[in-house]
Amino acid sequence: MKTGSERQAWLDYVRFFSIFLVIVFHTPPRLELFDDAVILNLRVPVFFCISGFLYSFDRWPRFTTYLRHRAQQIIVPYCTFFVIFYALWLAVGRRMVGAEEEAISVWLPVEEFVCGNPQTVVAPFWYIACLFTMQLLYWCIERIVPRRYVFATCVGIAAATYLIPYEIPEVLAVGQFWNLGNALLFLPFYALGNSFKPWLTRLKFGTPRAAALLVMLAAASIAIMVEATPLRALDPQLYSLVRIVAGMMVIPCYFCVAKWIAARYGHRHVIEFVVVSGTVYLGLQNYFIGIAKMLLNRFAYDGVLDDHIWMKYAIAIMVMIAIYPFAWAIDRYAPWLIGKKKQS
Repeated sequence: MKTGSERQAWLDYVRFFSIFLVIVFHTPPRLELFDDAVILNLRVPVFFCISGFLYSFDRWPRFTTYLRHRAQQIIVPYCTFFVIFYALWLAVGRRMVGAEEEAISVWLPVEEFVCGNPQTVVAPFWYIACLFTMQLLYWCIERIVPRRYVFATCVGIAAATYLIPYEIPEVLAVGQFWNLGNALLFLPFYALGNSFKPWLTRLKFGTPRAAALLVMLAAASIAIMVEATPLRALDPQLYSLVRIVAGMMVIPCYFCVAKWIAARYGHRHVIEFVVVSGTVYLGLQNYFIGIAKMLLNRFAYDGVLDDHIWMKYAIAIMVMIAIYPFAWAIDRYAPWLIGKKKQS
């Protein structure tokens, strides 16, 4: 997150707001149009775009070196968090949620873990497996394809994946291993961040005309997602392609808003810390949201969240605050949990 010795504050704001939106997305009640048309395109695609932005072509000339680096940053927290939450799930989790959870085989979470989609015990970590697969794919692509064609190649690969007949992906079930399917879907966003790094760095609202154009582009993206919402059930493959297009349209405005905020508020330690502790927030969020929901249902009444929509955002803010001390403790005393070395 540094250029030279200077940390770019706007990158922190981009990732901070995306972490918040991920938590909002998972916090009940579910607002179908808003969650799918706005938040869905502002959380994961932006994360992948920023990851591509931070990737350096020249820094990793050897695949083995890059693989070792990414394994430390991704596989280590993936494994440690899974082991912790799997043990908790076996000990108390299955009995807390009810008969449905108790009926789940004790080996199902292990199978999900091996496949890179641990939905039962730490569902958000599908993102980590997807990112790992995507980064290895991108490393290979950029060494095979001339740099000026990398972005077009990644878009072409994603489009080809979702334009082929539905029966083929069913046959190629290996596409579900380590979230290869999602890695191919989001690959263009990673390529956008990396291939257009100079342009994204220079991009800003600048003039009122430029600001209006970017805002209109973002509004069009939301309108497209609203119209495409029924496709999610009717034609998932076409819906995936629409998400790529709409995501590309909204990201420039999103970045410019983050730059505008960063220019006014500058570096903030809290923002930076939440960003570097993103893996912890990703792993703990659903559990903290679940605790908040249980407390509300116990001390208020069942369905209170459905009656008070504003509480969705209040709970998301409280979850962000509640996770902070846990993230601080891990960073201070057990950084190995998230693949980091202890600071001297």
